[in-house]
Amino acid sequence: MLDDAWAPLRVIRLSNPSLDVSILAGVGAKIYDLIHRPSGQNYLWHNPRVLPQPYPVEANFDNYWCGGWDDAFPTCETCTHAGEVYPNLGELRSVSWNIEGLDQDAEHPWVRLSAGGPISPVRAGKLLRLNGETLEMEFTIRHEGYAPLDFIWGTHPAFAIEAGCRLHIPARSGLVSVANPSRLGEPGQSYSWPVVETLHGRADMSLVPEAGNHNAGHYALDLWAGWYAIEYPHRKSGILVEFPLDTCPHLWLWLSYGGWRGHYLAVIEPWTSVPVTLSEACEAGTHRVLRPGESFHAAVKATPWIDGEAGGAGLQALLARRGLTGTQ
Repeated sequence: MLDDAWAPLRVIRLSNPSLDVSILAGVGAKIYDLIHRPSGQNYLWHNPRVLPQPYPVEANFDNYWCGGWDDAFPTCETCTHAGEVYPNLGELRSVSWNIEGLDQDAEHPWVRLSAGGPISPVRAGKLLRLNGETLEMEFTIRHEGYAPLDFIWGTHPAFAIEAGCRLHIPARSGLVSVANPSRLGEPGQSYSWPVVETLHGRADMSLVPEAGNHNAGHYALDLWAGWYAIEYPHRKSGILVEFPLDTCPHLWLWLSYGGWRGHYLAVIEPWTSVPVTLSEACEAGTHRVLRPGESFHAAVKATPWIDGEAGGAGLQALLARRGLTGTQ
């Protein structure tokens, strides 16, 4: 957890018997810690070389990325669109957010935050609430301008991983965007999730390998349910993420197994659109449009679990408890 040295970042802590969560209101309202109290496991990755700090809206997000869970609007990758230059992960990930309400002592501790768009004429809202074993997040983007606004939206959790982790993703297909080395696929290659086949053999993209000089950026497509999970068999634990499938029908997987800046982590992001660059999404006609006075809404949940046995049995029990469709 963060300590008082980070006080200028306006750290908010929410806690109950199951979870400890810290939020940096001063840095994009990012979630920095998501700790499962019974096990002490922090599911979010922290950059070992970059501490949390404010940074300019136009800065390269990657150079200031301390880890944790961010959100993206109106693009993931940097681009120029409608006469504006949008930075990577968008315009809200580094601004200071207002604390509109906070109750750390409630039965379900919560905080509500808001921020104005420095580029787009929007007011963003974010509600975080601890409900038993689950972190609940509600996002709102309200258009306050006078002309239609093109956008895409996604949420960007960076997970700490270890070799042997299993990515449970209810997808029928995958699409390669980035692959290093080519045994992880060729850019533009479609495949039946989770196995991608190349001239170098077969790679199971659902299994996290040992750290090395490799990384991949793949889309998980044709989802048949609005959730995914990361299982840690050696720890007999995992985390389930739920998202609205009708709003975010695609997942972007940034899997850095040491090949990107020496970092070892997995980022699995629900997105409204593919590709995850606003200008390209507009060209493909997959973007969203907010008209004056309209709002965008999305709700996401994260639930850690501990299992008495590995192999996904704990996940199946959790899915059943939450009324979700299980794995195929």
